[in-house]
Amino acid sequence: MFNKLTAAIEAWRRALGESAVLTDTDSVARFSQDTGRFKQSIPAVLRPATVEQVISLLKIAGKWKVPVYPISTGRNWGYGTANPVTEGCALVDLSAMNRILALDAATGLATLEPGVTQSQLRNVLDQHKLHYLVPVTGAGPDCSLVGNAVERGYGITPNADHFGAVTWLEAVLPNGDLYQGALSGLGCSDLDHSFKWGMGPYLDGLFTQGAFGIITKMTIALAPIPTRTEAFFFSLPRDCDLEGAVEAVRDVLTEVGSISGSINLMNARRMMSMTESYPRDIVPQGSIMSDNLVIERSRRYQICPWTGVGALYGDSSIVKAAKSLVRKRLRGHVKRLMFFTPSLARLAHNFTSVLPQRGGRLGKMTENLNLTLQLLSGEPSEIALPLAYWKSMRQPLKGNIDPARDGCGLTWYSPLVPMSAERVRNYVTMVETICRKHQIEPLITLTSLSPRVFDSTVPILFDANNPEESDRADACYRELFETGRTEGYLPYRMGVQYMNLVTGADTSYWRLVQSLKQTVDPDDILAPGRYCPPY
Repeated sequence: MFNKLTAAIEAWRRALGESAVLTDTDSVARFSQDTGRFKQSIPAVLRPATVEQVISLLKIAGKWKVPVYPISTGRNWGYGTANPVTEGCALVDLSAMNRILALDAATGLATLEPGVTQSQLRNVLDQHKLHYLVPVTGAGPDCSLVGNAVERGYGITPNADHFGAVTWLEAVLPNGDLYQGALSGLGCSDLDHSFKWGMGPYLDGLFTQGAFGIITKMTIALAPIPTRTEAFFFSLPRDCDLEGAVEAVRDVLTEVGSISGSINLMNARRMMSMTESYPRDIVPQGSIMSDNLVIERSRRYQICPWTGVGALYGDSSIVKAAKSLVRKRLRGHVKRLMFFTPSLARLAHNFTSVLPQRGGRLGKMTENLNLTLQLLSGEPSEIALPLAYWKSMRQPLKGNIDPARDGCGLTWYSPLVPMSAERVRNYVTMVETICRKHQIEPLITLTSLSPRVFDSTVPILFDANNPEESDRADACYRELFETGRTEGYLPYRMGVQYMNLVTGADTSYWRLVQSLKQTVDPDDILAPGRYCPPY
């Protein structure tokens, strides 16, 4: 293996250039950093700049039987960061492929390379005065748009399903062949970019949550900036109000349709993580906040057991009608239903920022309100990133936020939850019970993906440098996964450290995935173990 690896590295240096092949300990170690203890041995990092170089490096990998693992920008925090599933993979860092290849002002179709970030697209749209929303996520401005779509991630703007907005992609197969859709192959590339489903069997989906190729280009349909955006916020004063609110949210989503983005429901502990520091002076290391403490601290910021957030998009008359419907459907189920435009949120934030001590708690609330409205308006924001630092009380080391570099402990449990009152209550009880058992703060968000299903995100926060806390976090995730599977809740995506929990199942689905992967990649060179049983 050593001789094969050495030969492969020498060949990669000839193909990519000396500076694009990293093997020194410090450079490689940076890529194995994680928000946990899952750190793989990475022999080399390859940084191609062109499609041709991706083709070359895959052919070299196949020749010398050295596995490779692609990343976009490597900021998959909470899911393994940049680590491969298995040991010994050379990492293919695609962040240098960061060109915006096309932007159609009329249709909003944007063709991107995998290194293009949320902030980069926002800046280019602003420079060219193109009025489209960036499909933002809570992962922050420096994260890859292609990478999130490949993981079938989602946001809360109108095109919430990010892979659903993908109309075309290009990928390099494990043998170095270039894949494009059927319409492109028949000479109708422009048509292929415009129509997601192409012709014949739909194969583009194989390149998401899979290991069938390295995506080198992707076309995404951007949502236009609406004439008016209004966010709405509401509270549930009692925990027992949750069931009625779930049914009301489902009615809103069904009747308002595409005018509404996703609607979030967040419990009190999750809201506290956004508004104040963790009370480490009261809560001993290795413990969690008591219910009485949560109630007491929540009163300071008027945080209720549950808080809801959503947004409406359209021209003024459409938004006005939708607001009326939202009020009607939520009436009797929620309290303090309020609507804010981005300009009103900015005004409130500007006002409190000139008050003594920047408005104290009120200033923090208006700052979060302003940042939330920016995110809902398609403006990349770091509002969600401090969560990773909350319980450990660490601080970003170099100004910019990087939880893996800074030693934060974060693992995401992100199951799908049917949108019914009974199933949601059962799920919330399950999460609270298991998290308390392992002394993990049960921070719960429910995000609507449709009127039929929520995705819930539960951040398992811990001190990554504390072996006992790391053990408890791992045990907590595993019990959530196994109990959730029994109860009918499974994650929409898996972290690399827990991939075998799903691929180890002997089902017809995974047997077919394995058979298809073995056909295009007989030596298992590309991303071995990623959403595919070993062979």
